[in-house]
Order: sequence, then structure tokens, then C-alpha cells
Amino acid sequence: MDRVFAEGDTAKGFPLIARYALVKPDGPAPSRVAFTVSKKRLRKAVDRNKTKRWMREMWRVHRSSFEATLPPDQQCAVVLIFVGKGLPSADEVERGMVKLLGRMTTAASENA
Repeated sequence: MDRVFAEGDTAKGFPLIARYALVKPDGPAPSRVAFTVSKKRLRKAVDRNKTKRWMREMWRVHRSSFEATLPPDQQCAVVLIFVGKGLPSADEVERGMVKLLGRMTTAASENA
């Protein structure tokens, strides 16, 4: 995951930011994902966990269009970071995820 921050690209879709990089495959999955919500953004652990749960669900639902653009011999390492202020609604997270995945898909298809 250090390589993602050192060499990776960035995509934004408020209230989310994605740092991602193509890496050597480390298993059968086309992507590896980490989710993070800062204590500075959401003080209560319950709110941080709820936000990460929504992020995971929106990734699960919408990731297929992005993963279809990845080269078969590469794996994408992604770190999804919540940057909003206050507890978001599920709709806000979904809109951000769709926008972010669209930008990642465009960037992946341009680099291929």
C-alpha cells in the first residue's frame, strides 16, 4: 500500500478521494481496497464505522465497471479516503463513489 501513495494516481469524488496504482497480482481478485475515515473528520467510532460500511457497500455495488477496464495481468491497489465533514448520507457516499469510479475508469482506459 505504500506504493499507492508513493507512485499512484488520485481521483476525487466528494466526499471521497481515491489513491490507486497498478501492481503485480497478489491473488485472484482484480483489485485490493482499503477504506479509511479519519478521527479528525468523524469523532465518534460509530460514525466512522457506519461511513466505512457505506463505502464498502458502494464499492461492492459499483466496482464492476472499473474492474472491467483493468488489464488481466495487473491488479489495482486502491485506498479510499473519506474527506467530508460530518456524517454523510448513503446517497452522498454513493454519488461520490460513482463519480470517483467514473474518473478512475477514464484514467485506466487512457493509460491502457
